[in-house]
Amino acid sequence: MAESDEQPTVRLVVHCRRCGGWLMSPESVAQRIGPTCAARERAELRAQAARELTLFDIAA
Repeated sequence: MAESDEQPTVRLVVHCRRCGGWLMSPESVAQRIGPTCAARERAELRAQAARELTLFDIAA
């Protein structure tokens, strides 16, 4: 076998914190969540915030 001058490529990959899928883009790796899961998580947080009662919502 002849040695090549190419260096092996090393890439950091992690599992998504939400679905467990593999993340390979640098942005997703840094955030530990993929773009689809991030959008779903934001939507769930908005829906949860809309359901929360404030002091003014409670009938006295």
